[in-house]
Amino acid sequence: MSGPDGRRATLTPAAARAPADGPRTRWTGGLLLGAAGVIGFSGTVPATRVAAPVFGPVTLTLARIVIAALLGAVTLAAGGRLRWPGRRHLAGLLAMGLGLAVGYPLFLALAVQKVPASHAAVVIALVPAATAVLSAARNSERLPRPFWLACLTGLIAVAGYAATSGGASAHTGDLWLGAAVLSCAVGYVEGARVSRRIGAVPALCWAMLLLAPAAAPLLAAAALTRPAVPVPASAWAGLGYVGVISMFAASMVWYRGLAAGGTARIGQLNLAQPFLAIGWSALLLGEHITWDVPVTAAIVLCCMAVCLRSAPARGQATAPATSQNRAVLRATRRAHPDHDV
Repeated sequence: MSGPDGRRATLTPAAARAPADGPRTRWTGGLLLGAAGVIGFSGTVPATRVAAPVFGPVTLTLARIVIAALLGAVTLAAGGRLRWPGRRHLAGLLAMGLGLAVGYPLFLALAVQKVPASHAAVVIALVPAATAVLSAARNSERLPRPFWLACLTGLIAVAGYAATSGGASAHTGDLWLGAAVLSCAVGYVEGARVSRRIGAVPALCWAMLLLAPAAAPLLAAAALTRPAVPVPASAWAGLGYVGVISMFAASMVWYRGLAAGGTARIGQLNLAQPFLAIGWSALLLGEHITWDVPVTAAIVLCCMAVCLRSAPARGQATAPATSQNRAVLRATRRAHPDHDV
């Protein structure tokens, strides 16, 4: 059996006898990492609501990319990982970056200029359903019937709320939110796939670095042509949050969670994000929360609990399961102890 560098990997007797990480260990670790990511993501909608009207959707999106790329370069350099992972990962990295760093933030910024942050937060709860469907098709993940019933219930609740709240402006915002949901789901699924191969941290960093050469000059041009008007401190705070926390720090732990616990199941943790974001919207933005907002959020939160309790079906292909794959994984960790897998 050969390691990733082509040399034969020899398993020591102690390593051969050591049990591999079991499904429960991986699931627990993925749950904790996923929860930390969701908490970080939950401030994204309120922060975007504050920053987008001041900087504009396009400038805000470009700034997110540049900030995350700078942090990614520092992270890779500090860990001695400034080595291109290979052309075979280019498509996955681009899909990850375009979904999460271009489509999702741009469409979200356009939407929150039409609808309140609390409204956007509830509609964004469709992301786990979209992620689960795409993941099942892309990764051959098999999930039991209770999972899909709970997922469908949450989707119907969110769709019903979006259809009955607001007027024409809100419906235009919902279209932008729908595009944001689809973009985010694509980014999550492709990001999780490439993270399993090269590690979550390198995947995130390289995805941002690939977009930076296009984003940086466009951001510079936008800054030079922007009218010289004072920018409120709250807008700067919102930009910093979406660039540092939403686009980088929370994303790093989120992808590790997806890779460890399974994309479709850990993805359901995002159903808690609307409930948290509604709280931030009321606390930080002073938005008036009507009764249907927390009710809808509570329904999708219950659906999340059902999804998390549903066991994966036999033969689910979410993580290495055979003894040969586990041996390869252990050999890779010894050959590259600094590599995130």
